[in-house]
Amino acid sequence: MTRRVPDKGGARSGAPSPAGRLARTRSGPEDLAFLLDGLHSRRLVLLKSLLTRLERRPSAVPGHARERFAEHWRLLERAEEHAPLPVRDTLDHPSVGNWLAAALTAADGEPLTRSLDHFGAVAATAALRAGTDFALDLAAPGGILALPGAGLARTGAETVRLTAHGRTARLTADGRRAGPVLLRAAGRLSGAGAGWQGLRRLPGSGACLDDLDPYRAPSGGVGRAALPAAPREAGGPEPWLRRWRAALALLRATDPQRAAETVALLRCLVPLARHGAGGRVLEAGAKASATFRAAPGAVFTTPPESAAELAEVLVHETQHSKLSVLHDLVPLHQAAPGAVHRVAWRADPRPLAGVLQGTYAHLALADFWDRAARRRPLPPAAAADARARRDSYGGQVAQALPILLESGELTPEGREFVEGMERHLAVLLGTAGHCAPFGGTSPAGDVR
Repeated sequence: MTRRVPDKGGARSGAPSPAGRLARTRSGPEDLAFLLDGLHSRRLVLLKSLLTRLERRPSAVPGHARERFAEHWRLLERAEEHAPLPVRDTLDHPSVGNWLAAALTAADGEPLTRSLDHFGAVAATAALRAGTDFALDLAAPGGILALPGAGLARTGAETVRLTAHGRTARLTADGRRAGPVLLRAAGRLSGAGAGWQGLRRLPGSGACLDDLDPYRAPSGGVGRAALPAAPREAGGPEPWLRRWRAALALLRATDPQRAAETVALLRCLVPLARHGAGGRVLEAGAKASATFRAAPGAVFTTPPESAAELAEVLVHETQHSKLSVLHDLVPLHQAAPGAVHRVAWRADPRPLAGVLQGTYAHLALADFWDRAARRRPLPPAAAADARARRDSYGGQVAQALPILLESGELTPEGREFVEGMERHLAVLLGTAGHCAPFGGTSPAGDVR
C-alpha cells in the first residue's frame, strides 16, 4: 500500500501554514484535505508498524496466525489496486483505529493472535467495497462478523468462509450457509436476510450512528467513570437520529462552513452508557463526551438533551480530532514530563497537551456562539444567551492562552498556532474584553 505524505508547506510561498490557518478553528477545503490525508498517512504507518512487528518477531504469534495475516494483507493490496478510495475509506474508519491501537499494544501470544483475527474483517470489508472477487476464511468471535462502517453479520459459527463474486457475497460454515447475504454496490456494503444488523446513516452526511461495532470504543471505557459504548438495545437509534437532524440544522443555519467541516470530518457518533465499570454512574444531569487520538472522526457522547447541546458537542469534539491529526503532522509542543496547569474548565490540573486541546475547543465554541448571536432574526432572549455563552467560553480561552504562551513547551509551529488563536479571540470578544468565565467544567475524558 502506498503512503501519501501531506504537504506541510506555506513557508516557501509566504502563505500561512496549515497551523496558522487552522488556529481560527475553521477549515477550508485545503485544510480538510490536509487533515484527511494526514489521518490516512498515519493509519498506513501504524498498519505497517504492525506488519513490521510480525516480520521482526516471528515468535510473537503462531505460524498459522502470521500466514493468515499475510493472506489478509495481500487481499487488501489487491483491493487497493482495484479501487483505492473505498479501501482508504475503510482503513480510515475510527473503529479500525481503535482496533489497531489495541493490536499494537497487545502482548505476544494469544492476545496478539486474537487481535490479528479482526484484520481479516477489515481487509474483507475493504475488498467487498472495492468490488474485488475473493474467497477467504474469517474468524467470527461469538458467531459475529463485524464489518467496519457497515454492520454485523450473525453467522452462528466461530469461523466462516466469505465468498464474494459480482454484487453479492455469501457466508458458509462447514459447507452450509451461515448468516445473511452481503450486498455491494457503488462502494457501499449492506446485508440482506436474517442475521444482519446494519449501521444507521446520519442524514445529510456520510457518517453513521455506531452502536454495534465491538471496536467502536476503547476497552477501558471513556472518562473517569469508564463509560462503555451503549448497546443498540439501550433506547434504539431513533432518538439519536432526531437529535442529529436538529443539531445539524442548527449548525447549518448558524454557521454553514462549520457545519460543512463537521460533515466532512465526522465518521461516526458513538452513544455512551451512563453506567461505567465497577458500578460507577454519572451523577444526575452530568454529561460526558470524548474523542480519542487513535480514532479521529468518532464522537463519543452521552444522550444530549437538546439540539444545541449536541451541536456544542459536535463543534467541541471536532476540534479535538483536528488538533490530534495536526499535532501528528506538525508537532505543536514538547510537553515537559510531569508539568500540569490549572484551567477554568476542569477541576483537575491538566498537562500542556490537555490545555491546548481544551483551549482550541473552547475557542471554537466561542466562535460558534458569536455567529449564533449575530443571526437575524433572533429573539432578544436567545441572542443574549448566545452572547453570554460566547463571552463565557471566550473568558476561559483568555485565561488559558498565557499558560500556553509562557510554558516554554511550544514548538515554533505551536507558538504560531497559539498566537493565531489569540488574534482570533481578540476579534471575537471585541469590546467585550476578556471577561471572567462562568461556564461549567468540561466532561471528563475529552481527548485521550
